[in-house]
Amino acid sequence: MNVLVQKASRFMARGVSRVSVPAMQESIISFGFDDCPLSAIETALPLMEAEKWRATIYVACGLCDIENHLGKHMSLSDVVDVYERGHEIADHTFSHLSGNEVNKREYLADIEKNQKTLENLGLPRSRHFAYPLGHVSPSLKRALGQLFLTSRGVLTSTHAEQDANLLNATRIYSGHRLQEALDQIEAAKTSPQWLNFFTHDVRENPSDFGCTPAEFKQIIMAVKESGIRVMTVGNAYDAIHNKGISDDI
Repeated sequence: MNVLVQKASRFMARGVSRVSVPAMQESIISFGFDDCPLSAIETALPLMEAEKWRATIYVACGLCDIENHLGKHMSLSDVVDVYERGHEIADHTFSHLSGNEVNKREYLADIEKNQKTLENLGLPRSRHFAYPLGHVSPSLKRALGQLFLTSRGVLTSTHAEQDANLLNATRIYSGHRLQEALDQIEAAKTSPQWLNFFTHDVRENPSDFGCTPAEFKQIIMAVKESGIRVMTVGNAYDAIHNKGISDDI
């Protein structure tokens, strides 16, 4: 699928199967880590845990134990350890599939394979999802709206309105993109909203999809100074919908 068709599909998806997130009285920030880079749990999670914050890890179990442009990936036992440390494990398909490259049946089967793998590890089925590469189509969005409470994209929004079936997201990437995240934290001080930050590897020489430890610390400090609450995606969703905060993440 060419780039123009991909963009058209993603644009059309934004208009279908919308589930509006309720208006908020105060901002909440959620941190997400996509795929399974080991550096994220070795470097970034301890920084969050020091603040008594927890993250949402969008795991594609088929990437466990491999090494690629994001560096070495965590093992399945690492996934269990992260969960036991209080972090949320969310779904990212098993094989990190592009929704533009396979049919819907294959995509949904791969999601179920990921869920079964997590269940076999003794973990609960994921309630939340992120589209690998941000690739989403109208038909996939409709289908996933029946499977998950939220599905996250990769596009930043300039306004606070959120669609639970295609959550806005802001990259924590090295370089000039970092300022975008800092600007959104500043805006959230006075404009109540749910900010979903995400990144991949966190290491000294990150990929194009990650950041350095120093840059991640900069985000941590900005959030801390803002006074905005940090919650996993699941707990933020429950709090926004007045369901209270679940201990079962």
